Amino acid sequence: MITGTKKDYKLIFLPEKLVERLNNIAIRKGVSITNFATKALEQSLRADELGVTLDETVDTYRLLRVQRGSGAVQIPRSRLTSVVRELIRDDKGELLAAWYEAGRWYGEYLHTLLGEEAVDFLEKDLLVSWNLDEVEVRNDEITVDLRIASFVISLELTELLISYVKGVMASLGYEISKEECLRGLAALNFRRIFAK
Repeated sequence: MITGTKKDYKLIFLPEKLVERLNNIAIRKGVSITNFATKALEQSLRADELGVTLDETVDTYRLLRVQRGSGAVQIPRSRLTSVVRELIRDDKGELLAAWYEAGRWYGEYLHTLLGEEAVDFLEKDLLVSWNLDEVEVRNDEITVDLRIASFVISLELTELLISYVKGVMASLGYEISKEECLRGLAALNFRRIFAK
């Protein structure tokens, strides 16, 4: 409950449609529009104190929900690298195929959740989930250019990441048309093959 005198409040002009949307949410939640708007603005200030925009906060939360829903787990890169190096010695082809299939599953999951937004979502998703230094996705609906950079990822993990991304993109209706890869660096070009 908001307390205070009229002197403690200021009037803010907002677009009518925005106020209608806020009011609908407040009614659905069983709170006053003033309390709802105050809480929303307080959260915006918290985000600013963290040095991020509210957009970044919401995008990160969305990413967290997608990853939790997919069963993603977080492990230290050094442990993953040592396990992958052992497994890749035994059967590199089988390991790459397994990561491709994992990517296909994740691509289907993303498409189910996000529809046409899935390709653009990948930029932030790969950046965070693979702890990369840079990811760039350029999407013109017919082709997708994907550039990845990490200054610490091994060649083995780079190859697995590429296999995984190929699987994701296959599920989203794209096939690889060009691929360049070095340790920690990848430039991939995909071409749309069908509409999902």
